[in-house]
Amino acid sequence: MRGLGVTEALRALPDALSVLFALLTQLADVWFVLGLLTLLYWFGEHSPLSLPRERGALLVALAFGGLSLIVVLKGFFALPRPPMAGEASGLRYVPEVLHGAYANAATATGYGFPSGHALTATVVWGGLAAVLDVGTRGRRALVAGGVVGVVCLARLVLGVHYLVDVLAGVGFGLAYLAVVLPIARGRVRRAFGVAAVVAAGTLVGTVTPDSALALGATAGALVAWEGVGDRLSEEYRMGVAFGLVGAAVLGGGFAAVYLLALGVVPTALAGAAIGAGVIAMPLLAAPGRSWA
Repeated sequence: MRGLGVTEALRALPDALSVLFALLTQLADVWFVLGLLTLLYWFGEHSPLSLPRERGALLVALAFGGLSLIVVLKGFFALPRPPMAGEASGLRYVPEVLHGAYANAATATGYGFPSGHALTATVVWGGLAAVLDVGTRGRRALVAGGVVGVVCLARLVLGVHYLVDVLAGVGFGLAYLAVVLPIARGRVRRAFGVAAVVAAGTLVGTVTPDSALALGATAGALVAWEGVGDRLSEEYRMGVAFGLVGAAVLGGGFAAVYLLALGVVPTALAGAAIGAGVIAMPLLAAPGRSWA
């Protein structure tokens, strides 16, 4: 009923296309969007998009809130994925050494409604379109809509979602932006406050490692911004090498917490440390100095 036959029809496409869409779906995967927004925030006006650091922090807050919203909604609706969601088609087109990574990208587990990738793509790329000054607003919206459409199609081609799942993900993502952006009005503190309220909603019902990680990271980022946000001017300029090292450390920590199943409380504490680290990292750069 949720698929309207679309998912089944797309799964009949040549298996080789699954490899392409497994790559494209990464445009809304957690590791990619958090890495992208973190680097944009760290480099600030010295990034390729010339994004002021405060706007970068606003995008980080939007992403944290959106990821928490996914946990809340999936737990509330508790609807299953398509039966083929655990099958990695196109595996024969991938080198054997990459089979594990490809299977992880091309399959999915857990609840399926709404699509987390569709919601994340909408919040992150829609948020970028809203806060950037590059090009016209219409062109930015067109690019964001194109990315969201590609991600939604990828989830259907891979067979990990029904059509209704991705449409709902886009709808919830747009609703979240429509609520948070007017409330925040460009103020990072407000955006993190809304994200924290949403993250607290993950505690309703059974507390899972995902909900603990979402709540911990959001709380840590909020506390860090309250403590040091007014000091994070553009004079704290980060060089490429320093930024990449920082991303590797925090990203590695995030992956370790996610994969090691440490338990709810350690996961929440580790998430708080990572969230705070994301916000406070620019302070490690000396004022006026680029750490190349």
